[in-house]
Amino acid sequence: MVKRFVLISSLLTVLASPLGWSQTQSHPFEALRGLERFNKSNSLSLNGTNQKIDTVLSIKGVKIGDNVLQQAIDLDAKGGRLGNIRGGTVSDKIKFSFYQPYENTRLEQKVELYFDKHNGFIQQATGTYYLQDAYMSITPIREQTFIAAVEKFGPPLTMQQAYDLSDENNDDIPLDKFINDLQGKSQLHPLGLEYLQKRNISRSSKWVKGTEDYALMHSGFDRCYLWQTNSFSQIMTFCYFDEAGANPDSRGVEFDLHNFPVNQKIIELGNPHKKLDISL
Repeated sequence: MVKRFVLISSLLTVLASPLGWSQTQSHPFEALRGLERFNKSNSLSLNGTNQKIDTVLSIKGVKIGDNVLQQAIDLDAKGGRLGNIRGGTVSDKIKFSFYQPYENTRLEQKVELYFDKHNGFIQQATGTYYLQDAYMSITPIREQTFIAAVEKFGPPLTMQQAYDLSDENNDDIPLDKFINDLQGKSQLHPLGLEYLQKRNISRSSKWVKGTEDYALMHSGFDRCYLWQTNSFSQIMTFCYFDEAGANPDSRGVEFDLHNFPVNQKIIELGNPHKKLDISL
């Protein structure tokens, strides 16, 4: 029980942590290939995105729209081990790993930040938990991590809420019907609609009753709980593999964070360094 409490407390700390590096200090990452082209003091104007500080979801303190260089510096200060930066001088993804002992092995939390290659603002964040010992079950970690998430963020989408949004009142809800009904009831952001449609990968994609009457999405082998705000403008999923259909230990358990209005704002910034096309 003590070990369970320590792990849950640690996971809660991992999910939300304060900034760890001053804006005025210089950091080696500012000269690092893949990040050196960005300015850590740049920030994204969130006017018109309905972004409210008390409803913003985050993964290890990282929010969509944050400056990737500043967040990389902060993750380093929190003890993260820098992995690869994808793309070199036109990078668009960076990875950090955090480790803690667990029984006779190690638990890794891999944090991946996907960002706009022109301006350096974060467009997607994931946090995935793995056990180094391939023969150990990930199930206890999944259960404890989910408890930590509910304690931090509140309950995910419930089955009753899914029924209300889809005009259903019992049994499972096909995901395509849920998406169509959701479109008719609210102003789904186009990027949010695109995200949900990507989850609707087959006729068997659906919502079913999961733990504590929470809605559990079936999408291929994935089983996902979902947090959302502002009519699905912001989404965070907690996903793992179905034990009956795939190897859950290889998948780990993953948080995936999106904020569609903020991402739209980042896309609209475009490339500020693009050469003018002047035709005479």
